[in-house]
Parts: sequence; structure tokens; C-alpha cells
Amino acid sequence: MSDSPDTQRDAVRRQPDGMLSGPGMMLLSAAIFGYFGFAVTWLSTGSGGQFLLFVAILEWTLKVTAIVFLVSGLLTVVRPWLGNLLYSLAGLASAASFAVVLILDLMDSQHQAISPLLLLIFAAWNGFGSWSSLRAVLTAPERAQAPS
Repeated sequence: MSDSPDTQRDAVRRQPDGMLSGPGMMLLSAAIFGYFGFAVTWLSTGSGGQFLLFVAILEWTLKVTAIVFLVSGLLTVVRPWLGNLLYSLAGLASAASFAVVLILDLMDSQHQAISPLLLLIFAAWNGFGSWSSLRAVLTAPERAQAPS
């Protein structure tokens, strides 16, 4: 016996582990990442004129992730499974990028992008949440999408 598309879609929206996100949370994430990525001035050049790779990685991680979170939020309205998959993968990629920035930041004793403790918290928070969401998405029915 096959479930109807509405039943499948509702199963994804019910958030089985509480780990699937709706478009509102995705758009909020996009706004937060977008603010720090686009509205904050990141100085990727040190006082001696050297290029600070870890600051540039942080800046572009915030910008690209904000855009992908926005797309995920919009996509979730019509394709919940796919939107959540994209959101989870983007969150994992940003967590990995934050971890790289943290390592590079700690290796540079003269410059600091942001507090290493904040980077650690952001990497852990995004990593855990995104990994949990990805597991929930991959166990949800792939067909749980709005009818075409």
C-alpha cells in the first residue's frame, strides 16, 4: 500500500527527530549569515600588507552559505526533502570551513578573524545540527515532495 503524496509530505513536515527545518528557520539562518557576510567589513589584509587567507575564507563562507540557505528556504516551500537536504549539506560545509578557519586562525599568532571560541562554537553547532538534519533527511521518504 502506497502513501499519498500529501501523507508523505506531512511526514517530512512533522519533523520526526525535530531535526528537519522549515523555510522560516532557513531564512533566519540566511539573514544571520548574510548580515555577517555582507554587512560586516572583513579585513583580509594584515598590517604588513599580507593576505590573510583565513579571514577571506570566513568572509566567503558566510556569504556563500547565506545564499545557499536562502535558496534552501525557498526550495523547501515546494520540495521539502530537497530543500532540507541542501540546507543540511550547506551547514556541514560551513561547519568544516569554520573548523579550517579556526585552525588557520590559531596558527597565526599576529592576526585574528574572530574569537577562536566563537569559531569553535559555530563549527560545533552547525556541524551537529547539520549532521543530525542530514541523517533525518536521508531517512525520510525521498518522494516526500510537493506534487509537480
